[in-house]
Amino acid sequence: MVNMFRKALDNVTDSIMALSLQGTLVYANDHYFRIHGLDKEKHYSLTDLPVSFNTIELYKEKLHLIRSSEGNYIYNIHYHNVHSHEAGILQVSAFIMENEGEEIVWFFGKDITEQVRNHKELDGKNRLLNAIMDNVPVSLFVKDTGNDFRYLYWNKGFVEISHIPESAAVGHTDFEIFPNREDAVKFRQDDLQVIQSGERLETQESYLAANGETRVVETIKALVPLEGRAPLLIGVSIDIADFEKIEQELVRARIKAEESDRLKTAFLANMSHEIRTPLNAIVGFSQLMSTTSSPEEEQMYSDIINQNADILLQLINDILDLAKIEAGTLEFVKMKVELGELYRNLYEIHRDRTQSGVQLVMDEIPVPITVFEDRNRIMQVLTNLVNNAIKFTMNGEIHIGYCLEEGFIRFYVKDTGLGISEEKQKEIFDRFVKLNTFVQGTGLGLSICKMIVERFGGKMGVDSTLGQGSTFWFTIPYPSVV
Repeated sequence: MVNMFRKALDNVTDSIMALSLQGTLVYANDHYFRIHGLDKEKHYSLTDLPVSFNTIELYKEKLHLIRSSEGNYIYNIHYHNVHSHEAGILQVSAFIMENEGEEIVWFFGKDITEQVRNHKELDGKNRLLNAIMDNVPVSLFVKDTGNDFRYLYWNKGFVEISHIPESAAVGHTDFEIFPNREDAVKFRQDDLQVIQSGERLETQESYLAANGETRVVETIKALVPLEGRAPLLIGVSIDIADFEKIEQELVRARIKAEESDRLKTAFLANMSHEIRTPLNAIVGFSQLMSTTSSPEEEQMYSDIINQNADILLQLINDILDLAKIEAGTLEFVKMKVELGELYRNLYEIHRDRTQSGVQLVMDEIPVPITVFEDRNRIMQVLTNLVNNAIKFTMNGEIHIGYCLEEGFIRFYVKDTGLGISEEKQKEIFDRFVKLNTFVQGTGLGLSICKMIVERFGGKMGVDSTLGQGSTFWFTIPYPSVV
């Protein structure tokens, strides 16, 4: 019977060891010797064993912990094979059994290396996903439809707009969170509509924030089906208050010019589409990310979410910059700017973003020049010009550089792209004019750049031949050199 028992233990996949109260090795199964790289035929004392309690004093302390655990003491240890260098983690269960009047301490070790590794990978993915969700410029939330629509997730964007901390939202319903019950009722009605129809809902919602302000948001809600449990409800909201303020400013500006009035009206009509396009992408690929098990697909979805978040953020930044310019509140922080260093940064940021077959070239830098201007605003203008060149250059080269001319410094971005017709060149720097109506954007970028350059005391223009390429340039007065 004893031999049968030993044979059974030798064939289990757990690592098993037994010690006497004096620390003598009573038994160890084949798996124990194998994972540690020990010789089964050799005699091992306590000091020879791969244990953390390899002295009689430490062993007595371990015995005390085992006895005080009331039957089963569990801990983790790292193991290392001295021959194969294989390493891993064991979850050890230790207990004391009496055998023929003698107490024997048994140690059963289960290999949890893969489990720990998977947990770390999952934890890393969760941190990545949370980082993405917390940094997109929108309100993101997830509700548990199987638990009274309680919030499971509430991102920083929602905290900022609602003034309700995440701790007060997660685990609670709308009726417990929002101060106005009518708001909660409306949210619940929208949630139920999504459940009943099974389809995505796009709606406008308003609610009273914790700071007493009323928020009006464009919201998209959709279901995320889960196997074996009720689906989740994911939602994305964006505050439209800023856009309403901007709309009011634009309406008052209609008196400036009939053409400007027409273009602004077209912009306002198109803005909802421009905003919803990246919002839909963020929601859709967030759903897909939560259901995929492929790291490659997850990374692809993550990249798409980030790209659309960047698009959305650029839309908002363009509109806010325009509002600040019109109000005369656009800030300029002057500092010493070394142009060679600035261009090297510009080149490193964009060198790998060009389309296949297109090379970004930084022309030879002339003598080092330092200007006393707003570095961020110079970089904003150059980045806009480079991004446009990348969009419309399918092959050839994009050159960036600057040169000294009498009385000023001339900055340029030269491409071999599609080029611009003479008619289009006349209006390219007007507000809401887009080079290509099929490319997403507000049509404000070049207009904002021109206004920034004019604040520098410089000029901005373009030289272009249709089908051959374009050179966008701007100047900064030479007296600003220090």
